[in-house]
Amino acid sequence: MARIFRNNRFLVQTGLLIACFALFTPVTASPAGMQVYSTPSGASACIDGWWWQTTPATFDNIGDGYHTIQVYMDGYRPYSYSTYVSGGTEVVNANLVQNAPSPGYLDIRSQPDSADVYIDGSYYGNAPMVIGNLWAGSHKLVVRKAGYYDVTENIPITDGQTYYYNAFLSPYPQQPQYGSLQIDSTPAGAAIYLNGNYKGNTPSDGVFYITQLSPGTYSLRLVMQDYQPYTESAVVQAGIINDIHARLNPVVPGPTPDTTGQMLVSSSPSGANVFIDNAYKGITPVTLTNIPAGVHTVTFRLNGYQDVSRPVNVVGGSTVEAYGSLTAASNPQPNPTLPVPQSTKSPVSPVTVLAALGICGFAAVLIRKENK
Repeated sequence: MARIFRNNRFLVQTGLLIACFALFTPVTASPAGMQVYSTPSGASACIDGWWWQTTPATFDNIGDGYHTIQVYMDGYRPYSYSTYVSGGTEVVNANLVQNAPSPGYLDIRSQPDSADVYIDGSYYGNAPMVIGNLWAGSHKLVVRKAGYYDVTENIPITDGQTYYYNAFLSPYPQQPQYGSLQIDSTPAGAAIYLNGNYKGNTPSDGVFYITQLSPGTYSLRLVMQDYQPYTESAVVQAGIINDIHARLNPVVPGPTPDTTGQMLVSSSPSGANVFIDNAYKGITPVTLTNIPAGVHTVTFRLNGYQDVSRPVNVVGGSTVEAYGSLTAASNPQPNPTLPVPQSTKSPVSPVTVLAALGICGFAAVLIRKENK
């Protein structure tokens, strides 16, 4: 009987130790993914400027690296959040904030011309330009051009008012420490990844700049739905602008015809609300994917400007451009506009940790008694 008891106690101790090790042994990381929730729900969520779903949304296999999530809903400020994802699932909660009835504008110019303009991390186009749908408050402005140092500024925006800004970019010195990339693609609208990190999307007009890069070789990848990924080892040299023209090849058609296509939407002024068949889709410039083939009505709407609508024919498996030129309204009527949310990650449960410590402690006590 004593032997049976000792054997059973040994089995209990062994089982407790196995449970302890199982709780603390790291599990093989699952592919990188992202779950996006919004308040209110039913918003359009976009990963890296080309992968769209409606919240609550789950994006699987997005790849390790920095990714940008943007959330749009009519009448709310757009939400943007960038994070590094490496295995497992990142959870983002976008608490959307209602827009003021009369948002502000930015009229921006650059010296030299055609510099890329970013506001709060979102790309809007090339200067000179006017950008609308900006809520009152401070916004982070970044202006960049290959061969020049970035200009970064916090700009104040007032409801219904236009803020004027002229960005003077300083060229790299004669013996620079940085190089630059300028990238365009055919078709435009492709997501750009440098060393696995999302940088932005190729514009329909002009090039996309990646500046202040240390000399070396970088892994460049361009991705777009219905097209094969474009990859290249991009060499960066100090003081040199590496000009890259990426031509994306369509995916070989399968036995079933592709019933959706892409739409590359831009406007002047930039920052206009976009509606497709009366459904809100985001703000310009924007690349929209999974648009059913056929003719759609695209409407551009910006406070202080007359609405513009035009028919656009989408062909399955291809990309079409849609452009709207808005005219200032004689008697502007305030339209609701855009938001700012918080993003959170799923915390590790303290209950799991306490349970593991308790099991391991109990096992250690039993082992100590057995050895006495």
